[in-house]
Amino acid sequence: MILTGILAGLGLLILIFKLGIRRVIAYDIVIDVAVTSILMYTFAGTYSGMAAALIGGLFVSIALWAIKRTITREELRLTKTETSIGPVTVKRPTFEWVEVNPRQRSK
Repeated sequence: MILTGILAGLGLLILIFKLGIRRVIAYDIVIDVAVTSILMYTFAGTYSGMAAALIGGLFVSIALWAIKRTITREELRLTKTETSIGPVTVKRPTFEWVEVNPRQRSK
């Protein structure tokens, strides 16, 4: 049961790494809830299956927490850029990836 949960959590962590961990880790809470829900749906039906799902979810949660506090991540931020259309200057919203160092305090 414990081994099953850890292996299932590890498998989903590998899929998260394939998506690009630097950009995905900014949304760790959403991913944590999604992974735990997927594991609970997959192992539903027995007590040991639910226990394995919760252990796998706990394993993923601890791993994401540790990763977020150790690596430089990229967060998607909304910025406004000025665009000239003839004589008129218009501010338009754009999205850009901004690097966030976990060792520096945020403002």
